[in-house]
Amino acid sequence: MKTFLEAWLSEAPGILQRELSNNIQLVASESVPSLSSAASLSIGFNGSAKGAFTITVDRNALPQLLAAAKLTGGEAEGERNWELWRDLVSQAANGALRSFAGATITVIDDAKWRLGLPSAAYELRLGGTSMRVAFTDQVQVEAAAAAAASNPARGKSAGNDATDDLLLDIELEASLRFGSREMPLNEVLELGPGDVVELDRNVADPVDLLVGDKIVAHGEVVLVNGNFGLRIVRVAEPKKCLESIRCLF
Repeated sequence: MKTFLEAWLSEAPGILQRELSNNIQLVASESVPSLSSAASLSIGFNGSAKGAFTITVDRNALPQLLAAAKLTGGEAEGERNWELWRDLVSQAANGALRSFAGATITVIDDAKWRLGLPSAAYELRLGGTSMRVAFTDQVQVEAAAAAAASNPARGKSAGNDATDDLLLDIELEASLRFGSREMPLNEVLELGPGDVVELDRNVADPVDLLVGDKIVAHGEVVLVNGNFGLRIVRVAEPKKCLESIRCLF
């Protein structure tokens, strides 16, 4: 199912290139804006998509980015900088919302960003200027709207193997993988309470959802009624996903 973050990442680059510069890039990053310089806009939704999507930027870097795009003169136009950014956010939000029929924007307003919420780290780059951005997706999308957004033309093929239908009712154990590390046996034997094993994955990277030893999706760890959960941000294509699971039987 398509998340709002995925829809946003699909729409936003084109809008930023059109409004700012053809050379601007939105790339994944290893770090989010620092809390001391963070400025956030929260977009509220209703209808087939409910909740909030928060965009947090480094307010100290925003003037330089807009100046590099030749839209403003820099820091002296602080209020205008923020209004220009709000307009870009609004355009991208409305573009992403086209993927979810029946969803509407209720509000776009300033917000406080909490570091405890899972956020995707990105960076906007224009020439030698860059600005860190964090996206916090708390939008709950109805299953029908998400399925239509992921694959509007999706339908059951007449050529599907009957074996595939039988597999769909089989219960399988799923697990999350946060990362891994190869260790010599002597280091493993020396492990004790309080020791920390560093994994090969950055805190901002998505975790893997596995069935058996096959990765079927990637997502962000969330808390659900006191339990750990996974918010899916990317899934394997249904056909490839099924083919990878078939080998377990």
